[in-house]
Amino acid sequence: MSSALWLRPALAAQILDHARAEAPREACGLLIGRGGAVEAVVPARNAAEEPTRFFRLDERDLVHGMFDAERRGLALVGFYHSHPEGVPEPSPTDIAQSHYPDAAHVIAGLRGDPMLAAWRLRYGEAERLPLEVTELQPAELSQSANRKGVQTAVVIAALLALALMIALSLALLPPAPRIPVP
Repeated sequence: MSSALWLRPALAAQILDHARAEAPREACGLLIGRGGAVEAVVPARNAAEEPTRFFRLDERDLVHGMFDAERRGLALVGFYHSHPEGVPEPSPTDIAQSHYPDAAHVIAGLRGDPMLAAWRLRYGEAERLPLEVTELQPAELSQSANRKGVQTAVVIAALLALALMIALSLALLPPAPRIPVP
């Protein structure tokens, strides 16, 4: 995943709308896309025992969302959840219960003016990620996605070239000598 996260304004609004609708419970869901580009927001049920203080994505929603992403040729970029009475910063519980070290975590803080912030939570630490909420994808993210596509194409071309060279080498070999049968 890249070091920045990109959301279209409509997706950011979808996260904030979900957070408002679930308040005072914490809302949660999946971020689906490629690299650091979020292409879909998938709301999930909060299965925590105390959903007004914590969140835990419903396992069925998580699995369904990941399979749906795969069917669409996308991947899990990260997760989102809300702090209905707080700011968009990870709590100690958020950090301790994070089990996806490469995933982005978007937090919607509803105290005062609703805001979103992106984080990487790994190994007991929180690192703030740049969050771009714009209609057009930032060049660095689209170049990163293009680079992966080019790398994949180069690997496939190299494998095909190798297979072709082996086939040609075998075709150019002289026929095996006849072994006399006594």
